[in-house]
Amino acid sequence: MSRWIAKLIVKLLNRVSIIKLLVNRLNLSDAELVSLRTQDVIRAFIIILSAWEAWQVLNSHADISDFIVSAWLLITNFLQFPAVTFVLNLALIGVETYLLFKVFGWVKTWFNAISNRVEAEKGNRLKGFKLQRVQIFTAAQFTSFLLAVNQYARYAVNILLTLIYLTGVFSIFPQTRGFVTNILTGVLQSLENGWQGFVDYLPNLLSLIVIIVMTYYGLKIIRFFFDEIEKGTITLSGFYTEWATPTYQLLRFVVLAFALVVAFPYLPGSSSPAFQGVSVFVGVLFSLGSSTIVANIISGIVLTYTRAFDVGDRVKIADTVGDIIAKEMLVTRIRTIKNVEITIPNSMVMGSHIINYSAISEENGLILNTTVTLGYDIPWRLIHETLIKAAKSTNGILAEPRPFVLQTSLDDFYVSYQLNAYSDEPNRQPKIYSDLHQNIQDVFFEQDIEILSPHYRAARDGNMTTIPANYLPKDYVA
Repeated sequence: MSRWIAKLIVKLLNRVSIIKLLVNRLNLSDAELVSLRTQDVIRAFIIILSAWEAWQVLNSHADISDFIVSAWLLITNFLQFPAVTFVLNLALIGVETYLLFKVFGWVKTWFNAISNRVEAEKGNRLKGFKLQRVQIFTAAQFTSFLLAVNQYARYAVNILLTLIYLTGVFSIFPQTRGFVTNILTGVLQSLENGWQGFVDYLPNLLSLIVIIVMTYYGLKIIRFFFDEIEKGTITLSGFYTEWATPTYQLLRFVVLAFALVVAFPYLPGSSSPAFQGVSVFVGVLFSLGSSTIVANIISGIVLTYTRAFDVGDRVKIADTVGDIIAKEMLVTRIRTIKNVEITIPNSMVMGSHIINYSAISEENGLILNTTVTLGYDIPWRLIHETLIKAAKSTNGILAEPRPFVLQTSLDDFYVSYQLNAYSDEPNRQPKIYSDLHQNIQDVFFEQDIEILSPHYRAARDGNMTTIPANYLPKDYVA
């Protein structure tokens, strides 16, 4: 019946000029117009009107009306039984649970579709981001970021749906009604307080951002300046290139410390007693435990600016001889000629005498010396010539300046001859000394000279005592 009435109304509507114009413009037939929900809307409207008229008719008869009221009271009384109420509540929970998992499935489908779309656009629209020639992040990284955001958004939606579900479930039973609502109220209140705190903190946050940006770019400018000094493109009178890196590190520390002091009042919670107490505690710990560290740092700075040595130099620090392999802020590392690595605190280095063989060799050459003792019977001029010849034939000894010989002592039975020769290879000292001693032996053997220190012994007559005569008895006979 409702379908026939709907068709009749549609035919009447088709006779209206405005409707006919709309149908002609859209190229629609009567069936198409009906299919475009017109017939369904009219049918629904007719059904509602029919139900309303039926209800009015039933209410107009007293017997029927009393029956409906009695039936309704019976049903409501039946539903108020605890067992029935419990079963209905369980059924309602089941329906809500079903709807929850159904919606979970829809959410999963939607977010999986988004993930698939992101994967499909990888390399096409998602190409990463570059700042000039610097790749900030690649297409793969950008895609991973979007997928992670999509995944966390899905988790957030699921959590929200779960909270709504729990609110509905707990509101069914009087004992738990309002439980989730109280929790949500607390969470929302905390979020509101956090947001308000964030809004109130925005001025301080902007100040912190300004301080951080100024510090960052200030350090960039300082780094550029000292890099150019290290390269030699910028020169300062009296400022050596090897000072560039340590000076930059010192300035960076000063700038960062100053920035921290300026930014400290703007930190969240900096005015709270707890924060101030922790700051004082950390300061006391640093003061008590950093005396040795500070001493080593200051010693390292002094060693740097006094140019006592550099990496690669052959040095002697106290009784340790070796090559500098690292010059750090706290310690100095040396590798000895026996390939043993020794770490010396900078404070101990400052407290010891330092001999830098490499620095000496760069200026005029390092003088290597060795001593030979020979008897008085060998002409000293011949010994000088022989020692100088041995030095000149040694690899690593410089021809200029010329080697020379010093007679360091005239002892009872022999003379000490000290050979001095220049070398510009301080790192090869042990090998050069060994070769020099070999050549001295060879050259002396060629000259038929024995390398020895003669000693003389006199044998006296043991009958006569050495006591002075005036102490001897008058009847003493030797």
